[in-house]
Amino acid sequence: MHLLGVKIGMTFSGGFIDYILYGLLNWDRSHALLVIPVGIVYAIVYYFLFDFAIRKFKLKTPGREDEETEIRNSSVAKLPFDVLDAMGGKENIKHLDACITRLRVEVVDKSKVDVAGIKALGASGVLEVGNNMQAIFGPKSDQIKHDMAKIISGEITKPSETTVTEEMSDEPVHVEALGTTDIYAPGVGQIIPLSEVPDQVFAGKMMGDGVGFIPEKGEIVAPFDGTVKTIFPTKHAIGLESESGVEVLIHIGIDTVKLNGEGFESLINVDEKVTQGQPLMKVNLAYLKAHAPSIVTPMIITNLENKELVIEDVQDADPGKLIMTVK
Repeated sequence: MHLLGVKIGMTFSGGFIDYILYGLLNWDRSHALLVIPVGIVYAIVYYFLFDFAIRKFKLKTPGREDEETEIRNSSVAKLPFDVLDAMGGKENIKHLDACITRLRVEVVDKSKVDVAGIKALGASGVLEVGNNMQAIFGPKSDQIKHDMAKIISGEITKPSETTVTEEMSDEPVHVEALGTTDIYAPGVGQIIPLSEVPDQVFAGKMMGDGVGFIPEKGEIVAPFDGTVKTIFPTKHAIGLESESGVEVLIHIGIDTVKLNGEGFESLINVDEKVTQGQPLMKVNLAYLKAHAPSIVTPMIITNLENKELVIEDVQDADPGKLIMTVK
């Protein structure tokens, strides 16, 4: 512009108002009219230059990012078939397992696993450890594993024969606006931040927010008045719902699903009403310490949508100690 004799400030915004005030109003001295044809030439050059660079080097400009995962329109009944396909098919499955939070699959060839496809089917995360895949499907995980095993064995041949139901879907359950819900310690022990739980799924809040609990006595108690919604078959995890609709998962220890119920004695039944402080489970801590990676017990609120979680600054805990409040 300087070479063309244009005397107009272009170093900051080059805005329309500046163009009028400092250019057109003094057009005879500023030669501001030349800005328009020069600007058109610049626009054409910029367009073709950047279009070439973006296409040539595959630059991730807005609208050209890697396609985001979209939830597939897969019926719940068809889910085990779709997950099996995403894992590389039945020939790629070496071992199947699951717990209340995740589907655990050891595969023959990890390169055949469609991780994005698994997430698209509803998994909140996928962890890869060697040839072991962990897909976070929440409470549906065990049913998916059960159905996948039967599909592989030939006992299930069509979606109508699977056991996964709509009632077990992971669609958000919103807590009713019934004031605050106080959550007390599930026993005698120590409270630690969730980030210190030695498990990526819980520490990364893939299942929800909460705290870690290190039990010092072999008894887990109800953290509030409510209802027992789930007891995992291996007894290592309990799902509770408060009277106000807050859902809490107490996962006793890490990788304790592999103990197959050893070291646990359930004191309650599904759909049973419980009161705060009521014993839920007897735990053989010595056995867990000897056979599980950790006795740290994640305590997770699984339906915090549109609610606030306040975590108390406590370390030493007992059944009467308030540790969290959902507002």
